[in-house]
Amino acid sequence: MLHETVQLPVPGTEEAVELITYVPGNFPELGLDRRRPALIICPGGGYSFLSDREGEPVALRFAGLGYAAFVLRYHVAPRGRWPVPQRQLLAAIDYVRTNCGRYHVDPGAVIPMGFSAGGHLAACAGLLWNRREVYRPLKKKSPAFRPDGVILGYPVITSGPLSHRGSMENLLGERREDLAGLVSLEKRVTRKAPPFFIWHTADDTSVPVENSLMLEKALLAKGIDTELHIYPHGVHGQSLADHTVFTADQAWKMSVPCAGWVARCDAWLQSRFGERALPPEGRPSIQKE
Repeated sequence: MLHETVQLPVPGTEEAVELITYVPGNFPELGLDRRRPALIICPGGGYSFLSDREGEPVALRFAGLGYAAFVLRYHVAPRGRWPVPQRQLLAAIDYVRTNCGRYHVDPGAVIPMGFSAGGHLAACAGLLWNRREVYRPLKKKSPAFRPDGVILGYPVITSGPLSHRGSMENLLGERREDLAGLVSLEKRVTRKAPPFFIWHTADDTSVPVENSLMLEKALLAKGIDTELHIYPHGVHGQSLADHTVFTADQAWKMSVPCAGWVARCDAWLQSRFGERALPPEGRPSIQKE
């Protein structure tokens, strides 16, 4: 495994952003020229901190499934106001593609994965990759930054009445009233969006499930390949939903059925980016648990 911390300089920030790699090696038995999908993991934390529970444990799980995993330590408030985190994620997407040989990555399968506010960030990459104020300082044409898919766990999506208010305040700061509509992502879906995999719990009281439902509706209205899984129960912040991300005294929060999202996500990835990918007509759109 190639495990390193890359310092990515990004215009608009004084400090580089960290991209931590968890990349499986190639072996003769697996094929020395094997290329894997890349997952750029964006932990949640309300744009105020980064949850370690949604970073390395997730990267290790998916690296174990054969994916090249990266954790983006994007900047948060107060230094990470809009569009700094968004630009940092686009820079990470471009970096992974540019270095696809080093990391054994399929350049046509670079996919951000985000949780909660990190889900908002990942969805921004899928929906706002061609927004000029985000990508132009990176000095490449916008297609260089378009992700090939997006994976979201209990994401913050809307800035409307069902928004996670703290995330929007931390991302936008004093510009919240002016920019709230721009970052309400159910309004930003176009036919240029990549495929989406989304999961949420029906009784999430921190980020209401309607966030995912509104996004799913907007994606399907534009004909975007979308798979949504809604689990009946589970407090916000399930991550892998197993003992690796909960302490013993917090185990009561763990919703075991939610752990199934990993296998379903793996199947989704393999059906679209694996060596034996299914044709579009064979792909599911929405499944409710």
